Amino acid sequence: MNMYWRSSPFNKIENSASQRHLNTFSTDAKLPLVLNDSNLLIIGLGYQKNSITESESFSTRNGLNYYSSMLQLGWEHKWNEKSKMLFMGMTRLNSYENKLTVDNLQQAWLALGTTKKTEHFEWKYGVYYNAEFFGPMFVPLFGFKWTPSPKWMLTLVAPVNIELVYKPKDNLRLGLKYEGLNSSYSIKPEDPLNDVYLDKADNNVWLFTELECAKHIWVHFKVGHSILREYAIYSADDKMDLKISAASIGDDRAKTAPLLENGLSLELRLIYRLPL
Repeated sequence: MNMYWRSSPFNKIENSASQRHLNTFSTDAKLPLVLNDSNLLIIGLGYQKNSITESESFSTRNGLNYYSSMLQLGWEHKWNEKSKMLFMGMTRLNSYENKLTVDNLQQAWLALGTTKKTEHFEWKYGVYYNAEFFGPMFVPLFGFKWTPSPKWMLTLVAPVNIELVYKPKDNLRLGLKYEGLNSSYSIKPEDPLNDVYLDKADNNVWLFTELECAKHIWVHFKVGHSILREYAIYSADDKMDLKISAASIGDDRAKTAPLLENGLSLELRLIYRLPL
């Protein structure tokens, strides 16, 4: 279980003296249920609230607010002593004011395999799919987890995540992380007759520290900066044919002014890790 608050304050607006602030509150929980030595069932719930405001304050009044509620159901199967596979289905309601309609639902699927090469190295591979509002998106995944010593660990799942961790103590982790996210949300239109969505690509490079403050409870803080950030609003009918990782196929959408420029990012997270 974990919950976090993330902020990207004081983002400049082109040709304006005003600034925009992004604030996110999120919480999620996953419950693993051991079926037998080879099979694990995973049930998860998640909720996220986001707001973009344009002012010198952090008030969410008169801002752009959008939400996400998620149900996760997964199955992890251990093929043998070296290989296992995770299959996960994720149903999301990505909209404003948690407006529940079929048009605001997204169905995502994840298949992620792990094969242990040695005691300190394992391969990771798979694919992620989501029915985004801008069109179908596939993300092939490939990487590894390498633990050259008890104090160092490098994890790569390209193209979405890379993390280097140093553990000077059992209850302390320090690290460097890259995180790339692309998602979409139905948002409240200015014209009730013209539905719109937000296409959000937020990639960040982070420095982080994580401390176990009580048994199984960790406090995680990170500071970073976004790169290649894009927040843009499109009409609901304005879509692309297909997106594969960062490659957009048949994307004839009219470019709009970006909502957020690249800027500072902060995150504070509270984590409870269930002992297995």
